[in-house]
Amino acid sequence: MPDLNGIMLGNALGALREIGGAAVILFIDAIDDWDVWKGVQDRKKLIIVTQNAFTEEGLKPYENELGAVVKLPPFKLTRIGQIKLSIITCVTGGVIGNADRVVCLGGVAGSGVLDAMVVLDLSKETEVITTRGAMQGLLKTVRPEVLETVLSLALELSGEGREGKPLGATFVIGDYAKVNELSRQLIMNPFKGYPEQARNILDEAVHETIKEFALMDGAFLVREDGVVMSAGAHLDAALKDENRHLPGLGCRHMAAAGISDVTDAAAITISGSTGDVRIFKNGRIVLEIERPG
Repeated sequence: MPDLNGIMLGNALGALREIGGAAVILFIDAIDDWDVWKGVQDRKKLIIVTQNAFTEEGLKPYENELGAVVKLPPFKLTRIGQIKLSIITCVTGGVIGNADRVVCLGGVAGSGVLDAMVVLDLSKETEVITTRGAMQGLLKTVRPEVLETVLSLALELSGEGREGKPLGATFVIGDYAKVNELSRQLIMNPFKGYPEQARNILDEAVHETIKEFALMDGAFLVREDGVVMSAGAHLDAALKDENRHLPGLGCRHMAAAGISDVTDAAAITISGSTGDVRIFKNGRIVLEIERPG
């Protein structure tokens, strides 16, 4: 029986050399044979990604040998979802640059098989993700850990819904002063009057509260440092170019695109119909993660 995982990793390393790439991003949860990557001579070219806390702990002795160890939120992802989330986590965390070339290896968690390889040039637009320029602007206005936390919450709500039902939601992050000018409350603001440390999205104790309020109409407004300023907000912004449309997307997504176009904020949406999660910046979708079927 051929060593398929060894073949896949060997091909990935070969492709990396050919393109002059920065790293191979390996989704380790697909396989249980660590000897496959331990045999790599230049492990600094390996970024190992996991969704498992025990695996992350087991990789700690190798951190100095590897390019990086990256932990993703523990939610079910498609293969393309693994790649997209790995890329944005690595870019926002400074592990790779937004103009690098990378090779991604993935597979179904627990399957024992690496069955997907994607080569990406992050300096160009692809069908998977657009990072150049948009990501630079995003990181100038939003702390990486805030973006990652909001994205994790959105993926969790996408996968689980609330009370057994799918839901849609919008989070607007950054440039709060201007965003606030372009929004109005649909309901009384449930976060008003509480100490800032008690409503920071980086505090896991706040997450259940956010999930409950996600059932309401309107957007969450999150300051650059993670403080949740309001929920149930209506966004009164439109795209600068009135003739530009986002085919197939509804009012929630158009509002998110609009607010990200006329401010320095980013917006993250969950589709109420499909569960897909999207990040908007400069009026455009810079990341789209499909809900696993």
